[in-house]
Amino acid sequence: MCFIKFIKYFKIRYGILLFVLLTAACSDHGIEPKAILKSPPGFSGTIRFISEWPDSIKRSFLVIFKNPLKSDSDFTVLNLKFLSKEIPLGVQKHEFSSLDSAYIPAAPGVFSSGSYFYVAVVQQSTENLSLARKDWFVSGVYYTNNDTTVPGVLIIPDSTFVKNININVDFKNPPPQPPGGN
Repeated sequence: MCFIKFIKYFKIRYGILLFVLLTAACSDHGIEPKAILKSPPGFSGTIRFISEWPDSIKRSFLVIFKNPLKSDSDFTVLNLKFLSKEIPLGVQKHEFSSLDSAYIPAAPGVFSSGSYFYVAVVQQSTENLSLARKDWFVSGVYYTNNDTTVPGVLIIPDSTFVKNININVDFKNPPPQPPGGN
């Protein structure tokens, strides 16, 4: 008789525990699907080349750094968050998007929200792709509010795709070079 009471007690105790666990697991919105992002975080814009391309340029890229480039040590692969595929040489206008394929990040798609402190168009005159600062020449920088004294900060809020990140490149009048370059 004692054994039967134990089994009834055991069933009730674990039945209540199972009920509590299932209730807790389903407490947000039942079987409703999770919300889909209205827009993937990222950016797009246009690069305009307003002077003739020098013959010495072998390749051109859009680069984005998370932190400002205040010293040589800030120019690192860990700080480099976007390195576009090569911009075709000689073009007058180039449209870009974080949804396009890039060298960094390797897989196209969602670009992390946050603040990015250096967005620029760079050129190289080396035969092969190089990530050494000495091999990069900045020819255009993203500025905000037409203030060309300080590089603009690209701010990507959560679930927001930021448009009109536009850069003008004038090879005859390049912007100040960040530390560590030629």
